[in-house]
Parts: sequence; structure tokens; C-alpha cells
Amino acid sequence: MRMRIPTVAKLLGCSAAVFLIADAQAQLLFKTKFSALEGYTNGWIIGQPSIGAKWENANADWDWCAANEPEYVKLNNGKSWIPEGQTEPYYIVTATNTTALGGGQMMVASDGNYGTNAQTYFWKIDFPKQMTGPITVTWDWQFHCTNEIPADYDPTNNNYNAQLPGFDHGFGLADYANRTADGAYGNPNWVYSECSTGVRLSSRQDCRFNGLGVCGGSGSWFDRGPEFKDGKVLHMKTIMYVANGVDDDLTYMNTYDNFAQRDGENVWQTAKYDGDPFYTDQLGEKYMSEFGMRRCPGEVDPESGINCIMCWMNGNQYSRYVLVSNIRVWGPDGIPTPTLRIDPAPPNKIKLTFTGWLQAADDIEGPWQDVALPSASPMTIDAASAAKFYRAEN
Repeated sequence: MRMRIPTVAKLLGCSAAVFLIADAQAQLLFKTKFSALEGYTNGWIIGQPSIGAKWENANADWDWCAANEPEYVKLNNGKSWIPEGQTEPYYIVTATNTTALGGGQMMVASDGNYGTNAQTYFWKIDFPKQMTGPITVTWDWQFHCTNEIPADYDPTNNNYNAQLPGFDHGFGLADYANRTADGAYGNPNWVYSECSTGVRLSSRQDCRFNGLGVCGGSGSWFDRGPEFKDGKVLHMKTIMYVANGVDDDLTYMNTYDNFAQRDGENVWQTAKYDGDPFYTDQLGEKYMSEFGMRRCPGEVDPESGINCIMCWMNGNQYSRYVLVSNIRVWGPDGIPTPTLRIDPAPPNKIKLTFTGWLQAADDIEGPWQDVALPSASPMTIDAASAAKFYRAEN
């Protein structure tokens, strides 16, 4: 996804050397590192962050369920009853380590059946509606198992599923209007079959397979992909080909690719969009038909589109948990690159004017740290401060 980064250096007539870097890539629709800079604090993630779009419950209309489809009442709101002997409820999804260098994580953990985590909890965060693609989301996943990892654990052929149970947690992109697609009475609460791109951790990292152009909520899980139960970080990427397909070719409209890379290892492909039925991963050449979306954008509302990240956790899986971090969503290519301008601000200041996120580093190779949101522009810094490298990221 990242293109070659052009650099421009400019030395001001003061004691601080400021280097400008334009980070060229597609339109950034949404980004979070679960950091204090974004307004996150440690605790229940619903209603956070304090700045911009907020995480919300996606299945919270209990009155409708009780009146129309009582079997859905068990779908919980992410907050269990107060455990015996405790004074606070158990929150299933929280923001953690928000002040850590580089940002924190979203922690997904069930409650050991202390309360309502009997079936499935869905939650979401919105980004600007997209009617065409490709739309790309990247994120990091890390499973934390409380069982001992056998010395001969093999990520390509695990023989320890009984000792190393999985974790049914999903992450995908969706059209939120489709939440009513499957309910006989128009259920306003989310269910699995309404997610557009179903990507999950289960016995392996796998994806929801659906026929080309079928939509309609059908399909099944395609149980092929890397193991994750030794806790190695998975770097994830999903690319959705929405409405206009690829290069205006409608043949594979509303299909998606998914890739998973165990940190430092080869990339696995766990969903694919094109007509070539074969792909190659760590296990060699394999057959895989193209993956149609489980629910296509616009099925319920033609004016809607892909507009949110949808996550779920299925049932009680205590005491294992998963961390999600570094989420980014990009829209189609062709959007102008971000800008970064520096000017003297007498008597002893430097003014930084930027679009995108402002990042800084002590070395041009990084590590880069977010230092300001787009809304903070323009920003002044002390000219007598230590020299830094700056770049605007979009």
C-alpha cells in the first residue's frame, strides 16, 4: 500500500532543523492507534474516543427484540452483570495502554459467563461512506492464550487444537444499513450474515466465502490460513472491490482479497477476488474460488455504501483474549498527497501547517510517532527545541 516516500529538506534561519516529508498514498478514511492523542483513555471502548468518530454498540435495540424476535435478546451490549464480590461490571471490549509509546490496543475478552456474554456481541465505528472501491483496511491482531504453547507447535499444521483452543473474533467492513436485511421483521440489531467481509480468528485465521455476485448473506467459512495461537502478531489486510470493480471491470464486483502475515514470515492469502482459481501460500499452490461479499453494499439502501468497521465476539471464551491495534482504512487511489509547510513565527517559534496527521522522529528512518491530529493545524513549536524530522501522513 505504501508508495516510495519523496523527501524535501528545509533549514530555517534558527536553531531548529526541520525536515519535511510527504507520505504519498491513497485517501486515508480512518485511522486509530488507540492513543491518548486521539482522546482514548483506558476503559470501556464504547463512546470512545473523545475526538471524532466513536465506537458504538451495533446490537442494542433490546425492546425491539423482546417484542419481535426474543431469540436475539441474549445478544448483549458488551457490558456484563457485576460479578459476585465486585462493584464494577466486566467490560468485554476495552481500550488499554492508551498512553504507551506508539499507542495502545483494543482488548477483546469475554467474561467467563459472569453475565450476558452468552451469544454474540457486535460493535462498530463509522468512517465516510464509500460507494466505489477499492477500499483497503489494515490492522494488527494478536491472540493471547493462557495455555502453554508446545515446543513443536507448527503454524502450518497444528496438532494441538484441543490444548490450544481458538477464539471466535471477527473484523470486517460493512454497510450498516444492511443490518436489517435478514430479520423477518426488519431486526435493527446486527447478526453475522449481514457483514460484507467476514474475516475472523477461529481455529485458523479464515474468511467467509460466498459465491460470486450472490450476496444475500449465504456462504460458509473457508477454514484455510495461518495459525495464530502461539501469540505471534498477525498483520492483516483486506481489500474490497466495491461497485466499480477493478479498473472499471465489473466481472468481480463486490469481491474481496484478504491477506495475513505472521510477523516476520511469508504472507498467506485467505480470501481472493479474481478469476484465477489458484494461489500460492506457505503450503504451496492451492485452489480457492473468488470470494463474493456476504452482504453487498446497497442491498437494503441503494444510497448507502461501505461505511463502518464491524467487529464481533462470539460466546464465552474466557480467559483467552485478543488485542487489535493500528487500524487504517483507505479509500480509492488518486487523492492528493498530504501537505506540510513550515514558516518562521517570530520571535522564536516555527509554524507547521499540515493536512493529515503530523508525525515526528529523531531519525529519518524512524520510529515515527503521531504528534498532532489534522485538526491541530497550524501548530507552533519552539525554535530552540531539539531538531526533529517531521512528516504529514494521509
